[in-house]
Amino acid sequence: MRYGVIGFCVFAAACAGAAPTGPTPSLSQIAGGIATTEARGASELPFKGTYEGLETVGTVPSHHHLDATGNATHLGRFTVTADWTLAPTGNFGTSTWTAANGDELSTSFARRGVVEPPTITFTETHTVTSGTGRFANASGTFTIVQTRGLSMPYNNSAAIDGTIDLGH
Repeated sequence: MRYGVIGFCVFAAACAGAAPTGPTPSLSQIAGGIATTEARGASELPFKGTYEGLETVGTVPSHHHLDATGNATHLGRFTVTADWTLAPTGNFGTSTWTAANGDELSTSFARRGVVEPPTITFTETHTVTSGTGRFANASGTFTIVQTRGLSMPYNNSAAIDGTIDLGH
């Protein structure tokens, strides 16, 4: 009998009509997806990493090529190939970033350099142009600060910093 009275008191207190102390979503809000915690729409994520590689100069001296490997957020261990042309109007190029699972991220970029012997430091501003796999709907921009020597072979090391939106 005592447990019945205690149970009734707990039930009565719960049904006393007191206002809730925190927001409680209605069933219509839950059904409409309002009360979910899933990210919706654009969601910029940090994109950071490093790489090292070898820059070569083509048969036309204004054409340069980079093959590098590194590690970055959202890519994991990756390879990158980049091609650019030195021109009086600026240095512009494209790159393909391949994640460990084969998904690719493509960018276009503008490049500028500062010579401070015995090295040169380049700053590249990349814009994501397309992708495959989990990068199929990606967008974003990031900066690469790359340092290399002034004499060949050009061994490059670089730091990556920016944001990426995976589009899902």
